[in-house]
Amino acid sequence: MKNDERKKHFEFSLIVFVVSIVLIIAGGFFLDSGICLERQRVVLKNADGENRYVKVEFLRNKEKFWYEDEGRTMGAQYDGCIINKRPYVEMCDWKVTVPVPGFNRIDANPWNGVFEEYGTSLTITQYHKGDTGNGELITSDFTVAPGGQKTFGCIMYTASSYDPEIHEIIFEYTPHVIIGKIPFTWVVMGLLFALAISSLSIWVNTNIRRAEFDSRQKKNKEFIEHTLLLFANTIEAKDSYTKGHSLRVAMYSRELARRMGLSEADQENVYYSAILHDVGKIGIPDNILHKPGRLTDEERAVIQSHAEIGGDIMKNFPYIPDIETVVRHHHERYDGNGYPDKLAGGDIPLLARIICVADCFDAMTSNRCYRRKIDIGKVCIELRENSGTQFDPAIVPVMLEMISEGCAPVDLENGEAQNS
Repeated sequence: MKNDERKKHFEFSLIVFVVSIVLIIAGGFFLDSGICLERQRVVLKNADGENRYVKVEFLRNKEKFWYEDEGRTMGAQYDGCIINKRPYVEMCDWKVTVPVPGFNRIDANPWNGVFEEYGTSLTITQYHKGDTGNGELITSDFTVAPGGQKTFGCIMYTASSYDPEIHEIIFEYTPHVIIGKIPFTWVVMGLLFALAISSLSIWVNTNIRRAEFDSRQKKNKEFIEHTLLLFANTIEAKDSYTKGHSLRVAMYSRELARRMGLSEADQENVYYSAILHDVGKIGIPDNILHKPGRLTDEERAVIQSHAEIGGDIMKNFPYIPDIETVVRHHHERYDGNGYPDKLAGGDIPLLARIICVADCFDAMTSNRCYRRKIDIGKVCIELRENSGTQFDPAIVPVMLEMISEGCAPVDLENGEAQNS
């Protein structure tokens, strides 16, 4: 699995885990609190007052009634009952409305509800915890639990002809869905929990494998870098004046790329390409490579061929993207008068343009067999004067900034940057 794929897998597992935990927490909240739905209103026949969700009755107790005023007034106990048929819904804030005759009187001590008369209607509403019923503090809520029931009643005096069984009952309530009572909810919660555990396991496993991969990758990079440096040092061993040149050019190139905002991958590629930018010198005869005096035109052509030789050598090195073209064109000039292909401007690979500036800067600030190193002030003048001709004008200011900040030149022996 590639590093980018591992990273995406890792991030996806983490997201799934976090989302699962959030859903479980949210589900736990709803399990405890539930959801209130829109208030319901049903009209039921009193004698058989029920539907698929609820049964409500308010009937005269046939064993507890009596007559007064020579039979004109009847006193009786009236018993009411609400039966909740729904297995996962509470019936909250319930209200029962029944018709009563215009002449009626309710005894002062009804039970399990608040009884109020409105002309020819009698309403019974739910007690709530904290209410005062019949002079006593209500310590429990009279909500009708799922699958449960509540009873209520009163003593009422009416005309002897009143029979509540022939009337309709209006029942109103607010459904409160208790999520934890729904079996499917626990299935979903179980699946979410399993998903969370699975995602956590994948996340931990991916994290461990990613750490192992990063460790191996770091070791591989160190191995590649040391191998390339060994190769570069082997080439530079032919000339004591160029010792450390490839590493310094690589360091300057990587810092230039970083300051120019290039990606980490490009910064790494330009670093490795710069280490091997002079690999073609392995094919240059020592007598020309080390000649202290002026070169002839033929000798200069041989020296310049190292860029083309280096590109050919790197053709079969697939581990560093585009290293062949970067090595081949690091001596091209921005104005098109460079070698080997006389490319100009944007036709020159960007990484090659960066190495060109870094290479020339290190050459000017290092001792060579044919001259001493140049003063840093004169080097800055050279960079400015050749900006737009030899060098990319967008890169020179960045190089000058590095010089002004003391980041270049670098003294590898003392491990620090020094302005000379």
